[in-house]
Amino acid sequence: MPARCFRCGGEAGRYYLPHMRRMICRDCLVDFYEKKVRNTVLKYGMLRNVNTLGIAVSGGKDSMALLRVMKRLFPTLSMKAIYIHLGIPGYSDECEDVVRRVCGEMGVELIIHRVSDEGYTIPDFQHTPFKSRICGACGTVKRYHLNLIAYEHGIDTIATGHNLDDTVEVLFELYLRGEVDEITRIRPVSPGVGSKMAARIKPLIEMTEEENLYYVEATGTPYVESWCPLVKGSRMMRRKELIRMIEERIPGFRHTFFKSHVKRFLPRLEESSKQVQLRECEVCGMPTTSNICSYCRLRSRVLRAVEAYGKTGA
Repeated sequence: MPARCFRCGGEAGRYYLPHMRRMICRDCLVDFYEKKVRNTVLKYGMLRNVNTLGIAVSGGKDSMALLRVMKRLFPTLSMKAIYIHLGIPGYSDECEDVVRRVCGEMGVELIIHRVSDEGYTIPDFQHTPFKSRICGACGTVKRYHLNLIAYEHGIDTIATGHNLDDTVEVLFELYLRGEVDEITRIRPVSPGVGSKMAARIKPLIEMTEEENLYYVEATGTPYVESWCPLVKGSRMMRRKELIRMIEERIPGFRHTFFKSHVKRFLPRLEESSKQVQLRECEVCGMPTTSNICSYCRLRSRVLRAVEAYGKTGA
């Protein structure tokens, strides 16, 4: 006898929600997903005082799900998609093609920035001390440019596709290392500071990777199925695999971990953490906690590597 959808009782097809141990059909999955995202946005007040929302898109399932669901749930909200072309041979161009196609279909303005215009690409970090943690360097590059683009294009809030798995993986590592100041920065909403630092929201922070994958498939949303070639063997992927193993033994572990962080630990940690004082970077003028921002220091190192070894990216 075929499995039944736990919501409508009809045949469920192939959508299985492991944290609930239940099957769900296509139509119910779309409705379930959109209601869950709407509730997350409203619960954390993510769109409060938002005039123009910038949606960070990479071409992967999470950011494509984010773009689709936000456009469907809030069709009158002013939105602009932002794509950072990282110069990863083949992969970055494939992602750009998908992003262009989806934004064109939805009628969403797309802003594209190419890091190669600044003299380097992400693969060039393989010739720097960041070779073994290239994902961290890439994250710094993307965060900086998302904020800079928001400042230049009048975007007051940036939405990213960070899902529950991403969040739990980062929190898992930070709690193990006792990085209190870093832990307090992992939250559904990060307020903006002045005109040069946009607010950040994570509408998919309570959605699992499985749910995002099901949603793009159920809505027929194009996405890049392959992983970034530079992520293979990274510590991030190993931690995610460990968390998946725990989830198999303890269904709902990811949700419990995240909710404990937000409801129990985060409020107390915020009380004891130091208030960060921002200043303008002496090189680029963007907000930072030191004289020179982490991006400018990073860029300086990779440009030295390019000068010594030549470019390795597209």
